Amino acid sequence: MHKVKIGAGVFVCLALGACNSLPQWATGDGNAAPAASSEEVVPLPDGTVRPVSRPDGSAVVSPVAATSVSGPLGTTIASLGDPAEAGMWLKTPKVTTSQPGRVTYKGRTQDVTLVPIEGEASAGSRISLSAMQALGIPLTDLAEVSVEAF
Repeated sequence: MHKVKIGAGVFVCLALGACNSLPQWATGDGNAAPAASSEEVVPLPDGTVRPVSRPDGSAVVSPVAATSVSGPLGTTIASLGDPAEAGMWLKTPKVTTSQPGRVTYKGRTQDVTLVPIEGEASAGSRISLSAMQALGIPLTDLAEVSVEAF
């Protein structure tokens, strides 16, 4: 019985001895400012999200001059988005700001909210469960839909 207690005590001492190699977040120095970088700052293209410093040293992301578009945006391959997210929406890289729009599939149309996501304009999109059902798109399909912004 005493051997087990002594063995456990030795283990605890050895485990605590390794505390010098803890990462920065575990030592309480997580608020320390990062070392200055000698990398050149390159300007970001329009519509790019930039981090903004807060007084407490953390950063918040704010969009830079997002503009809405109108008219036909072309076609995209749409798959089922998060079924738990209610509403009529299409998450697509074809827009840079949330705006009203219309999706067309095999002659059927549905008004939706166009929601921006990251990616090339030619990348795929995600469509809400309600919009897929309204358009008659089988839930397991990758459907080619036409997108129009208002």
